[in-house]
Amino acid sequence: MEVPSNGQTDPGEWNGEQPDIHPWIARAFRALDGSGLPWVLLRGEDDLVRPRGDVDILVGDGQMQRVDALLAGVGFRRVLAPGHGSHRFYFSYDAAEDLWLKLDVVSEISFGPYQQWPTSLAQGCLKRRIRNGLLWLPATAEQAWLQLLHTMLDKGGAVRPERVETVRVAGALASTDDAIAAYVDRQVGPGTAAQLLKLVRSGRVEEFRGPALRMASALTRDAPLRTRITAGRNRVFRLISPTFQGRLGRGIVVGVVGPEGAVKTTLLRRLGESFPVPSRCVYLGMRGPGRGDGWLARIPGGRLGGKMVGQICGAAAARYHYRRGRLVLVVQPANDALQPGAAGPAAGRRTGTALAAAVAHQPDALLVLDDPGGVMFEPNVGHRPEVLEERRPAHLEAAKRRPNTWVIDVAQSQALIQRVATEIVWGLVAGSAPTLAASGRPEPETPESGGQR
Repeated sequence: MEVPSNGQTDPGEWNGEQPDIHPWIARAFRALDGSGLPWVLLRGEDDLVRPRGDVDILVGDGQMQRVDALLAGVGFRRVLAPGHGSHRFYFSYDAAEDLWLKLDVVSEISFGPYQQWPTSLAQGCLKRRIRNGLLWLPATAEQAWLQLLHTMLDKGGAVRPERVETVRVAGALASTDDAIAAYVDRQVGPGTAAQLLKLVRSGRVEEFRGPALRMASALTRDAPLRTRITAGRNRVFRLISPTFQGRLGRGIVVGVVGPEGAVKTTLLRRLGESFPVPSRCVYLGMRGPGRGDGWLARIPGGRLGGKMVGQICGAAAARYHYRRGRLVLVVQPANDALQPGAAGPAAGRRTGTALAAAVAHQPDALLVLDDPGGVMFEPNVGHRPEVLEERRPAHLEAAKRRPNTWVIDVAQSQALIQRVATEIVWGLVAGSAPTLAASGRPEPETPESGGQR
């Protein structure tokens, strides 16, 4: 069933209520439709406004390269995550809603925590798909069976309380006359599909674990060598850190300058936790006294040398994580980050900073957390707050002159600071300009901009 060329829906479409969809996800669906690629949303059509998890999409085999280009064109960037079978993951970040969107696109229907049980169901599922407004969905009974098998084989038969109703509805809609029911009987044994439906319809979903284990055992016996090889290979490949497509051997380095305290600590932690690739935080400043300073102080220049070594080791760690494709959050002192050639720091400190800069990868972006009051710049040097405040404009002016530098006012709420910083860093990957100003407020619309920000 193809999309009509006149843009109207099909006469035989399903007459269910059109679900609400996040506009960016809708844009991805329209891109797939416009390309003529066959696709279906496998599950979750009622959870598309603010999806709580992945948006699962099945496309035709052999079309995945086209999918990469189509989704990149509407703002979704692929994360390479080996060890997931045919699954490809695409992300986008909506700063206005502080929402990460994730598309999980597959070209084959397979089950198991390591996709170790492939099936031949994908082609039939695409052939019998039905239309619901903007969405393509599997035929009603097939969608119900896919939900049940997802619970049985991917989740080990465990039904969380919030998913009980979903499983019960699927059991009511599934049929023993369906193609997937026939597949279950063929793979596990005659009458298996009917037994599963009887279990669901009687409300005994807590007893799913037993049948799930029997089904998994039967599928493994059907192809024991292939199952074990696939599961083992995917388990090993998942040890490889995910990275963004097109950035193999290159991560993202973000320099962060800001005051000591909860704002910077929370920003670094949440930015690292939310980003769709692994992150590491590295400190490039000259650290304060440490446990080894006692004996280093007995050696002329030992304490300074130890701090320089630590600084250079931090720079080497930053380069290592960059090569692993990670998000590297480099915490830098304000003087070193904004005015590396300025007078003031001792010669030894300047030497350590220069060596660290030579070892570390230069930041792709520098986030300057501006804290009115002066505690951000030149800490622990004994200057009065009013003196530091007088120097603040010069530091901020230096920041504005540097390319790829954003000044973020920490007087904003922590949530807004987080949104602004996340959008800036995401823009490095997506190639998009931030829609929120560096101050944390939306940029004003102008007649010349046509209402665009």
